[in-house]
Amino acid sequence: MNKLGFSLIKKGNKILRGIVRETTNYKMISRLYATKYNKIKIREHTYFYETRDGQNFSDSPLQILISILQSDKNAEHFIVYQNRYFDEVILGLNIQKIDVEKMSNIHLVERNTPEYIEAQLFSKYLITDSTFQSFFVKKPEQIYINTWHGTPLKLMGYAMPDGEFQSWNVMRNFMMSDYLVSPNKHTTEIFLNDYHLNGAYTGEILEIGYPRNDVFFNQNNQSLLHQYLIENYNLDKNKLTLLYAPTWKSDELTSKPSRLSAEYVNMYQILNSQLSDKYNILIKVHPFIYNRLKNIESVANFIVNDGIDANELLAMTDLLVTDFSSIFFDYLITNKPVIFFNTNSDIYQEERGYYFPLKSLPGPFFSDINKMIDYIREGSFNKYREIYNDFKKRFVSLDDGNVTQRLLDIIDHQELKDENIIKANTDKKMVLIYTGGLQNNGISAALINLVNHIDYDKYDVSLLTADNRNNDAFYNNFKKINNKVRIFVIRGESSYGWAKLFGKFLAEKYSHIKMLHFLYSRRQAKLNARRLLGNQKFEVAIDFDSYVMDNGQWIAASDAKQTYNVLHNDMWIEANKTIDGKLKNPKTKSYLPFWGLFNTSLSVSEATKGINKRKLIKYINDSGILTNIIDAETIINLANQPMMYKNLNILKLRKTVDMTNSSKITEATFGDVDISKRNKSIVEPNISREAKIFITNSRLSPEKNIDNLILAFIKLHNRFEDVQLQIFGKDVGNYAPVLYELVIKNHAEKYIKFYGYSDNTFPAVLNADVFLLPSHTEGQSIALMEAMVLKKDIVASNVLANIELLDKGEYGLLTLGNDVDSLYESLSIAAEGRYKRLKDFDAREHNNLVLRQFDNLFK
Repeated sequence: MNKLGFSLIKKGNKILRGIVRETTNYKMISRLYATKYNKIKIREHTYFYETRDGQNFSDSPLQILISILQSDKNAEHFIVYQNRYFDEVILGLNIQKIDVEKMSNIHLVERNTPEYIEAQLFSKYLITDSTFQSFFVKKPEQIYINTWHGTPLKLMGYAMPDGEFQSWNVMRNFMMSDYLVSPNKHTTEIFLNDYHLNGAYTGEILEIGYPRNDVFFNQNNQSLLHQYLIENYNLDKNKLTLLYAPTWKSDELTSKPSRLSAEYVNMYQILNSQLSDKYNILIKVHPFIYNRLKNIESVANFIVNDGIDANELLAMTDLLVTDFSSIFFDYLITNKPVIFFNTNSDIYQEERGYYFPLKSLPGPFFSDINKMIDYIREGSFNKYREIYNDFKKRFVSLDDGNVTQRLLDIIDHQELKDENIIKANTDKKMVLIYTGGLQNNGISAALINLVNHIDYDKYDVSLLTADNRNNDAFYNNFKKINNKVRIFVIRGESSYGWAKLFGKFLAEKYSHIKMLHFLYSRRQAKLNARRLLGNQKFEVAIDFDSYVMDNGQWIAASDAKQTYNVLHNDMWIEANKTIDGKLKNPKTKSYLPFWGLFNTSLSVSEATKGINKRKLIKYINDSGILTNIIDAETIINLANQPMMYKNLNILKLRKTVDMTNSSKITEATFGDVDISKRNKSIVEPNISREAKIFITNSRLSPEKNIDNLILAFIKLHNRFEDVQLQIFGKDVGNYAPVLYELVIKNHAEKYIKFYGYSDNTFPAVLNADVFLLPSHTEGQSIALMEAMVLKKDIVASNVLANIELLDKGEYGLLTLGNDVDSLYESLSIAAEGRYKRLKDFDAREHNNLVLRQFDNLFK
């Protein structure tokens, strides 16, 4: 495509360009990208470059462009710029004597415009030193080269606090890249371990040095820049040059530009007043900071324009002063001295952390500027030569001035020594699991237990989750998850054009109308799954939630050999349950017709599987089972921790409510009780077995049947005045006030107490005599299993899942119904000391069974 052809595209897109200017209309540009994704074909010999989000054009992509301009005259080059940084991009090219106006094969493309989208979609080679935006999805025919931008000193990726979320787009981009350039072994290991590429990355890490470091070996480049600095920054060519190049700090991003500029003016004035007899003083700020200072006149004569390539600037620098910027690694090539200066390194250590102790770096470290100036004036920089040479050998020994050519040779499939091409270990079975909302419920507990018990020698585990760190329940539960997992974060705009997005909305909202299902584009869903998952392929993908389609659908659309969704209960009841005439789970009901997108639906027990298979026959393809794992060791440890619980003042929480009994809201799923076993567990009264403290722990919603339990317990208290009922759990669906009203109206506040939700109810369960689960329906109760681990006597309703879990009454007493009289009968047996448990639960044996079920998902 020549310049005339590309200019025609620009004119054709004039109206759209005005709409989607820069990033102010990010949704619009994301939708445009998705709309055009499958319509635009790849063009050979086209190169797309983006550095620093189009804020300049520098770093390794610049060196790649220079090299290709010399070797391939037919190649077309598309260089990204942001409108307000156009001058910086032009400056970087002009210093290289690249005149865009005179070169018909170089096109400048404004970021986030229709031309930008088209160029990114038709270019064969995609080159960046950072990341492409969250809507980007590499096409199979494209070749993505990520050169990255430095050897890390500061902790990166998952090693950072909340790094799983902070690095989501970086890891996503890395996963999609065909080639990831690494300057040394240290950086390679960070890519593999701290970005969790090991186990999944199918591209090649090229441990060959940095293309950008070729400038240290090019005297012509240095002289061009030197002349520019003399003309624009009043450099004295008879003096040495001191460059102060700090990294960015979090407080600088929120500080007022006037205050920020004043700090840099002060720093410059101190250095210049003390050292200007020998040194020109320049300051190179991080691009994040340059954005905030570029238009402030007071810093214009010493803050270096961000359009100037940092490494070209380093190549002509005689003394580098930095804080903890990784810029110093590249500078080691020069053999010139480095000084480290920072006044708040301890704070940064707490916020972010370092890979190396600051005292071990190849130069002196100062926190006092006057002491640093004295050191510089003394001029004796050889004290750290041994450490300097060691760092140079470890981090820049591969840089020899020919890295760019080596990189292009590899891309052209020419030979390279095997030790320079690093491939991730991908011999494990890959599984992807959607977490759901990670709220405080049994589903989250089951997920956490499963993920923490998977054999990581056999499986590579990725989780798909939303970023809900502002939600305490989500964050606390997320932190319980094994740190070996890889996290894909659901962020950014989905890969749908406006028309497909509207069709998706209609198909989901009116999912009960089958004729509208054609509006749901599986092709776009697969594209969005590729976007979220960095083009990764899995053997197994699991929607562990199944209540909400919003994010679970990406599991069905993932590139996995087998897709599953987990059904934690009688899902027909869950989908159709109403409270006050309104569906409790309307999104679940809308999701039902789309469960056919999964290969198999897994229930959490054999009993639940039978129910779901029968009731959902027209919605699911196949049925399977994945029982819940239980973390016995953690439960026992937490049960022995000292805890203080404060009961709720339900009189203050009282409100007008509809007193409809839960049995009229929720259908029960009863099973037959093994009477012989039940009779065997009922023995002669024994005072040592008389139950005084009864406890239940579940969400407070109608299906849990707490209202009938309360009425039965009031009846029990009429016979046994010293019994107490402790009710733990979070209100769901505003049902707790119904329970409060039952207690208040029956004057039972003194012996029936509510405690709300607690992170650790295990001490209370351990201290109680009997654990109660009177539910109308269950999938497989985690709370019941937890009580079994603690070897508690149990009274549970005779619904199918409870019968199965309690092994027909071996582990607990099953009721003969869940109405008031049936519950009272079983409570009385416990209070009279007539119940004796037949067998203790073996958590290890149970978990081994579940892990075998998990293994079978891959067969």
